[in-house]
Amino acid sequence: MAQVPRAGRGAEPAVHFNHALLLRARLELDLTQEQVAASIGVDVRTYRRYESGAVNDPRLGFSVRSPSRRRILERLGAELGLAEADLLVGEAGGAPAAEGAAAAGVGEAADGAGEAAAGAGEATAGAGGGEATAGAGEAVAGAGEAAAGAAAAAAAQAPPIAPAAAQGAAPAWRPLHAHTLQRARHFVGRGDILDRLAAWAAASPPSPPVIALIGVGGAGKTSIAERFLQGLGDAPRPGGVLVWSFYDDPRTEAFLDQAAAYFAPGPGASGAAAPRAPAAPGEQLARLRAALGQGPPHLLVLDGLETVQAEGGAGRAHGELHDALLRRLLCAIAAGLGGARALVTSRFELADLAAWADGGLATIRPEPLGEGDAASLLRRWGIRGDGDALRALFEQTGGHALSVAVVGSYVGAFLGGDAARLSAAGAAHLAEAERDDVLARRLSSVLSAYARALPPGERDLLARLSVFPGGAGEAALLQLIRAGGEIAGATAGWGAAELARGLARLERLGLVFAARQGELCYSTHPFVRQHFKSLLGVPPDRIHAAGSAAPPPRLDEAPRRAPRERRAVDAYEAILAELLGAGRASEAYEIYAFGLGGFAHLGLKLGDMARGARILRAFAGGDDPRGMPASLPARVRASLAYDAGLYAGALGDLAFACACYAAHNEIAGALADPAPLSTGLRTLAYTERLRGHLTEARRLLERASEVDRRGATSGVRASDSGQAVRIAALLAAVLHDLGEVDAAGEHFARVRELGDAPVARRALWEAEHDLALGRRDRAREATERNIAECRRRGWEGHVAHGHTLLGLALLDGGGGDEGGDGRVARAEAHLVEARCWASATGEVEVALRCHELAARLALAAGRPDEGAGQALEGLHVAETCGFGPFRARLAVVAARCALARGAGEAASAAALADAAVAWAGEDAWARADALHWAGVARASPPRGGERASPPRGDELARGRELLAEAAALRERLRHPDAGASRAALAELG
Repeated sequence: MAQVPRAGRGAEPAVHFNHALLLRARLELDLTQEQVAASIGVDVRTYRRYESGAVNDPRLGFSVRSPSRRRILERLGAELGLAEADLLVGEAGGAPAAEGAAAAGVGEAADGAGEAAAGAGEATAGAGGGEATAGAGEAVAGAGEAAAGAAAAAAAQAPPIAPAAAQGAAPAWRPLHAHTLQRARHFVGRGDILDRLAAWAAASPPSPPVIALIGVGGAGKTSIAERFLQGLGDAPRPGGVLVWSFYDDPRTEAFLDQAAAYFAPGPGASGAAAPRAPAAPGEQLARLRAALGQGPPHLLVLDGLETVQAEGGAGRAHGELHDALLRRLLCAIAAGLGGARALVTSRFELADLAAWADGGLATIRPEPLGEGDAASLLRRWGIRGDGDALRALFEQTGGHALSVAVVGSYVGAFLGGDAARLSAAGAAHLAEAERDDVLARRLSSVLSAYARALPPGERDLLARLSVFPGGAGEAALLQLIRAGGEIAGATAGWGAAELARGLARLERLGLVFAARQGELCYSTHPFVRQHFKSLLGVPPDRIHAAGSAAPPPRLDEAPRRAPRERRAVDAYEAILAELLGAGRASEAYEIYAFGLGGFAHLGLKLGDMARGARILRAFAGGDDPRGMPASLPARVRASLAYDAGLYAGALGDLAFACACYAAHNEIAGALADPAPLSTGLRTLAYTERLRGHLTEARRLLERASEVDRRGATSGVRASDSGQAVRIAALLAAVLHDLGEVDAAGEHFARVRELGDAPVARRALWEAEHDLALGRRDRAREATERNIAECRRRGWEGHVAHGHTLLGLALLDGGGGDEGGDGRVARAEAHLVEARCWASATGEVEVALRCHELAARLALAAGRPDEGAGQALEGLHVAETCGFGPFRARLAVVAARCALARGAGEAASAAALADAAVAWAGEDAWARADALHWAGVARASPPRGGERASPPRGDELARGRELLAEAAALRERLRHPDAGASRAALAELG
């Protein structure tokens, strides 16, 4: 059997089980070993291993990640009055390792003693390595511990950085298992993959930074990841390890919160790490990226990523991540983020990381089992039979690891382990499945046989457990059992003892596993869950409601004021989901629009963009915004698609935002009132402008204007100059970007002719126009008035935009006769103001403006390295999210920072500026600046003391061409720095 390397071998174990305390407590209570063993639900041999200290590995200490061990710890604490903190001690804690303690193998496996971990894992089995893994649950020896009580909190929940870090020693990080990954009951394989992962985890820097285990459900991905984590162990490490299962919790904002709190803890009073308060939405990713980029070999293990990936369709590409923040994090890691690395499991390819497939991402696809591995696995399940009988079972399952495991469990449990007893009819049914989706149909056939063989109570218990994707505890299951009738099914009349026996038996069969830290929670493999959920015979939402302790959702209980506390918002999101599941879309909309306040509250006030996007995806039933419930009025469906676009746009997911607005416009086009369509076209044009698609934005605005005029003249609605003003102002901004300066000025003038006093974006766009033309003081004065009015109206997003504009105006020389240092200081104050909104909401457009201002500020203050860091960080965000013009502008600032470091960086500056020329696209102003700095970079001579070689003749010639084009374009635009291009060109002769 291949050995699984473990990090930290040879080091002193960090945690021991305090067996001396256990012995003392038992004697003080005058109990026998047999009495204590019976009270905690294990056999006496297992208990003696704890009391003797045999559970402590001489090298690795005592690991508590196994659900069975956690249950035993909690039951010991409850029965003997002991605290877990006292039962788990470090070397300094005084609990010595037992002399001659039997080594516990790799992790928690005991040498033939009666300790059985009953976790049900995703089947894994070795292909080519002589090992096989299977199924669900880990049975090391015996079944004594399988019925033990609730899980104890894992030692990994302790503060992640050891106190030694405060004394100047290297930080020691304890792994944090936010969720318990399913463990294979019989893992004997995948040696080649595990060896590769072990070497990758130890490498510095990681190559590649991201590894993805990709395969069909049940191929063994989760079990490989779990076995890899066993190899790492729980001892302190030089870098953190965070384990997250999106099967248990698909909320990406919850993952980012946990990751930021773990990898970027705040300073405690003693100098050791202390958890920070949850980060604001806009700070989560920034804090996490900063922590991961500091250099330690941090590791993220993300299981079940397909639950937050798109299945493909009109809205998104297959495998595309729903959440833009998670996408940006993984892209940053793939591009290189300190020593950080990520191991991901998914059924889908990581479409968002395709650009890093040659260096930043490696994909491992676990192969189906070979015949020898399948036979070995079946025998481990207790299957008897000759080679032909085992070969027949192998052929019927196609080598699919979970299928082999379930067949082994089924034959072992219900056919006495005799492979020959698998009926010819069953075999024929499996063979018939080959004509369709081979693996899924074969597994479904096996599970159907299992369902027929299970007693009715256990079958119905498993079906009801399958309603809860994140798992359910005994209390929730008892609650739905007590509901009786069709809610309870065949479990009606069960008590706590019957439920415990049923769960223990399903665990031993490998159909469920105990999961999560702290509160005991049972779950099952997604494939098993999907099959048994179909056997319910009652709507799943009724089962979920009965087990969740939530009252039946009622509209008259909606809050009179939209909630702000996260717990309250969570509760209403859960009610909304139950309403949608029950087909009550109209009531769900009332909860969203009025109870939760829609985008105006969730997005603009709470900054909870990820939650809003998730809610709207639930309305659509997937990734296609055109899928809003047909039972809703067309105007409501249009508004939901529109809101989905607002959330996506704020998160920086511009392509999906455009798809949402297009869906809105398709629905709105059939309405009698043209106002929604006109608004949708204008908003789509705004988003296309951010993407750099200026000609398309112009076309959309011209169509919006036509729709608005037609509505005003047809008598459908009263004339409303507000819509015309907004369209004209945005069209002016688009014309400015295209370089049609005079036409832009005419449209801004038309806005005023329509009687509008420009405010909010309309005033900001005109100020940007003035600033680009060198009218800095005029831009500054108008923006100051605009900020005051927007603040009065509560439009903080526009306030933030205005502050970035004021900062840029100061750096460009606005602000009267004040000296350069004073302008820089005032610009920094504006940056602080703008970042308040970006941090609170995570709105990407404002965040990019802050990056640009911060980079320009650092450059002006003589800190080019800092400026380059800000520019490149913003460039990564712009590239990931598709903000074309920002991509070009930030690349130009990065090039200027490179030049400020000296002529030795000229080549780097030229490459950045050349990229900016390409990225500028239709944006004439971004192109003009990119051309100028691309030419300057090629003409940059060495300065005093620098050893860089002078520019070559061909580089100088290219520099002249670029500067000549820049000078001509800037002249046409009436760019205030056109003279700088001409002067640089003259210097080259």
